[in-house]
Amino acid sequence: MKNPDYIIRALQPEETRLLRDFLYEAIYLPEGTSPPPRSIIDLPELQVYIQDFGTRPDDHCLVAESFGRVIGTVWVRQMNDYGHIDEHTPSLAISLYPPFRGKGIGTRLMREMTSLLRAKGYKQVSLSVQKANPAVRLYRRLGFETVRETEEEYIMIRPLSFNQFMNMHAPNKTTDITFRPATVTDIPELKELFCSTVLTVNVRDYTAEEAADWASCGNRLGHWEKLMATLHFIAACDAEGHIVGFTSIRNDGYLHSMFVHKDHQGEGIATALLQRIEAYAMEHGICDITSEVSITARPFFERRGYVVEQEQRAQANRLKLTNYIMKKQLKKI
Repeated sequence: MKNPDYIIRALQPEETRLLRDFLYEAIYLPEGTSPPPRSIIDLPELQVYIQDFGTRPDDHCLVAESFGRVIGTVWVRQMNDYGHIDEHTPSLAISLYPPFRGKGIGTRLMREMTSLLRAKGYKQVSLSVQKANPAVRLYRRLGFETVRETEEEYIMIRPLSFNQFMNMHAPNKTTDITFRPATVTDIPELKELFCSTVLTVNVRDYTAEEAADWASCGNRLGHWEKLMATLHFIAACDAEGHIVGFTSIRNDGYLHSMFVHKDHQGEGIATALLQRIEAYAMEHGICDITSEVSITARPFFERRGYVVEQEQRAQANRLKLTNYIMKKQLKKI
């Protein structure tokens, strides 16, 4: 992953000494609290995070580097720390120097690490965080869930496999959902789903006139046939085979559509569809995904790493509607 100001890369063996400094920076200090002496990291309960790092099979570390300087780290290892779950779940720690916090670098580090762990076959990763630490919000946005807590801390888990993630975030709701390519025979069902979703879900953020104008774009049969010929569609189907959601992408990385049936909102279907369309993109050498995202869908895409590049007024049918050009850079592990 690259950015004009920093890159994410693996920690090099000769850099393990840096973890001592970043472990100290990871100590949460409530406002008004004096920093402890640096010798605090020599305590046994903190040394477990860094002692002989790189010598165990479950030691993995990524760093953020800016102009030749390491400015942040995220690392995991199997250890009996505050966030320990079991002998199969590595514990995670993350730390950035103060001037680089609040700039999205921590989010990037976390996403890269979860992708790395998933690729290596881990089922989940854990962490501990003090309840007063603002980072709790970041961890929750990234899919971590509290599994137990003490008086001062949350112990959180992030499932790394799709089935585990779905079971945690939408239990008993997506177990019967299957996914397949959509074809021209699905056009009537796709058209109905699109129109009903816009008129019942997107109307929350657009006027009734705007929603009706947008929905009317789905009435052109020839337009759907053209889309089927130029886009790759994925449909999500329930146990009876009815389509409950769909997405589509062009070969240049333009994400054309993402719609979930009005009766199946909040069930994790959009997340599952997006994961599959991103996997399809990476398999076909697509490095970046761009999309024109509605006001309604913007928060969903932002939570999944998409960034607003421009707000615009885009032509629907007769009217122009506000939406956002959003982009995400994909990375193969």
